[in-house]
Amino acid sequence: MRELPILSSYFGPFAVSTWELLPVIEAATRKQAYTFMDKDAYDALVHSQPERAQAIYWREMIMRIHLACCASLLRHREWLNTLLTAIEGDNLFGTYAAYRGFLESAADAVYSLAPVPKTLAPGLALIRARIKEKPTDTVIISKELEDRLIHFTHGRKVDRNEIADPIHAAKQIRDYLEGLKHLGVKDVHALYSELCSITHPSAESVAVWFDGVKEQDEVVWRRTEAEPRVLIEKFLTHWKETNEGVFNAAFVPVFMSLRLLHKIDFLPKIPELKSFSLENFPAWKMIERQITK
Repeated sequence: MRELPILSSYFGPFAVSTWELLPVIEAATRKQAYTFMDKDAYDALVHSQPERAQAIYWREMIMRIHLACCASLLRHREWLNTLLTAIEGDNLFGTYAAYRGFLESAADAVYSLAPVPKTLAPGLALIRARIKEKPTDTVIISKELEDRLIHFTHGRKVDRNEIADPIHAAKQIRDYLEGLKHLGVKDVHALYSELCSITHPSAESVAVWFDGVKEQDEVVWRRTEAEPRVLIEKFLTHWKETNEGVFNAAFVPVFMSLRLLHKIDFLPKIPELKSFSLENFPAWKMIERQITK
């Protein structure tokens, strides 16, 4: 595949194996449908059939997780396709714009899906029992995770006069980027700032085309002789460490979540996921210990 040298050069050691896994996941999950019960009908079950209500709650939570995982991977792949095409075509502005789209997609996915593995793993046995409607006098819910997953599918810019659930309102981009920073992605705010400086009509998006040289009492601006290919390479090399962090943060929580969902019987299995080196990420080692207890 023509994109592999770019991925391995600028996005870290797991980028190629990740890229090769995406069409496999897409093929395994593309026919999965997601069904959610009407809220009024669900509320009626809570008191009359609590075990049934718990089964529906957790089945739908698992569905929301699976949907968010698949949608994230589709968005990531589409932006990466666009980014790689721009890089290969020496399209400077296209590179910045596509990378900004990928970065925002990664940050959004992290906000909703990074909490999934650490939330599911400790209670996986109980969740499976609730889905099977086993008798219980204990109600298990995860309101924070539920809100984040709903935010993933419904988050948008809410009109000033619109009546909407607060969790439907999109956050500021800096709030989503903080999630990447929390995962250890270095200088992500600075990277985003540079991306915006080119994708917005700004001084930087003008200066990129010129070299200013002082000649006697004047400063002369002339068109730069630097080719777009050179500028793209300089940009990607400068942010190489951050690139790797963004890439891993975009995909690893999704892969961890899908691996955990293998424990749920009603979702498609993706055997190839087991070949991805999750053991290289400390968080997965802790999760494995929790689900094998």
